[in-house]
Amino acid sequence: MENEPIQIIGGGLAGCEAALTLARAGHHVELWEMRPSVSTPAHSTPHLAELVCSNSFKGLGLASAHGLAKEELAILGSSLLPLAFQARVPAGESLAIDREKFSELVESTLTALPNVTIRREEAKSIDPERWTIVAAGPLASEAIHAQLALLVGSSRMSFFDAIAPIVTSESLDWDSCWKANRWNKGDGADFINCPLDRPTYEAFIAGLVEADRVEPKPFEPKELFEGCLPIEEMARRGVETLRHGPLRPIGLDNPKTGRRPWAALQLRAENDSGTLYNLVGCQTRLKWGEQKRLFAMIPALANAEFIRLGSMHRNSFVESPAVLSQDFSLRAHPKVFLAGQITGAEGYTEALATGWYAATQMGLRIRTGQSRLLPASCALGSLIQFLTTPRADHAPDFQPMNMNFGLLPEPVFPEGARKKDKGLRKKLQGDGALEAARAWKAQV
Repeated sequence: MENEPIQIIGGGLAGCEAALTLARAGHHVELWEMRPSVSTPAHSTPHLAELVCSNSFKGLGLASAHGLAKEELAILGSSLLPLAFQARVPAGESLAIDREKFSELVESTLTALPNVTIRREEAKSIDPERWTIVAAGPLASEAIHAQLALLVGSSRMSFFDAIAPIVTSESLDWDSCWKANRWNKGDGADFINCPLDRPTYEAFIAGLVEADRVEPKPFEPKELFEGCLPIEEMARRGVETLRHGPLRPIGLDNPKTGRRPWAALQLRAENDSGTLYNLVGCQTRLKWGEQKRLFAMIPALANAEFIRLGSMHRNSFVESPAVLSQDFSLRAHPKVFLAGQITGAEGYTEALATGWYAATQMGLRIRTGQSRLLPASCALGSLIQFLTTPRADHAPDFQPMNMNFGLLPEPVFPEGARKKDKGLRKKLQGDGALEAARAWKAQV
């Protein structure tokens, strides 16, 4: 069994990145892709590395978290990133690509390697004793979804994703909010409470009712779970609905006024360092521009920096903090690794990054018997830390995440520098991240 080729399940971005990374390191790889024999409602071609949503890999340059991640991937040796640049089309400071050309480049590069076998059939089982990378994506087949559920436990799997927006804590108007738990219960002040007066609340509700929504895709359920309704659907049920739901003010007396507000939005920490906060109960299908406009009506969020906006869509992912080791192998089955969106990493650049990372760590384990983890001071390392660190009591719910500066550690500012200078903050974080990536690469 040790002489069997490495099995990679899924021919999307993460799977193809993993296959090329391992093959170029001298390993024999079997890449399994079920299309075209078994298609999905989201795909329109039989090609590998098909981009099913936007054709943009987002920003370039160190002022963008995705740009920083690309710089890191170039240093670390991503196989697909150079192909994406070969297929680039004009898009200002973003990396947008010609989908067909990109897929052709990926397929031709893989098929040219003698140690890569591409199997155009559905993988229906995962052997925990065989070196395997599962990169099945958000539309994993029922068979693979069931196999993963067996390996990690069905309670550790999610199949429909309701995501609330996330903001940076430093961008909040702290004169318009305060930290406290409802009824001051517990040992600390875990939530940020953002009050609304009656006119603001009623205007916010009216805006939610009238706002433009993203319609669900044909393969997504039309019926919504009562326990997880979009905030705009709750608003349509009556002007008082949210005051008795996510925006209820009970138990939240405002210490700045000595009175209970008309309504209050709570923010919950998304990471242990307290740099990112989730808008509790604000899962939504509103278009992104509408979300920014409407949430800015809440005084504490008037100038908030959104590092993730809300969405609701079909998505397969595991509860990574509970089941993944820091090298992306399953804690209970260390020969099985995960990569791509099934880990909870959202986005194209993240798919390349996690595919490269899982393959690199697997290759190190095969060759040396141990992993060599990326430091949390680089962009990819900070995302991996988020995905694999067990949640603290005040942030128990795991939801997908993409690259953002809020995950990186606080930089060391030069003496006399303004810590609120966002440009300087990002530059310091970016410089530190690239330095850490180069140091890691030099030691591997």
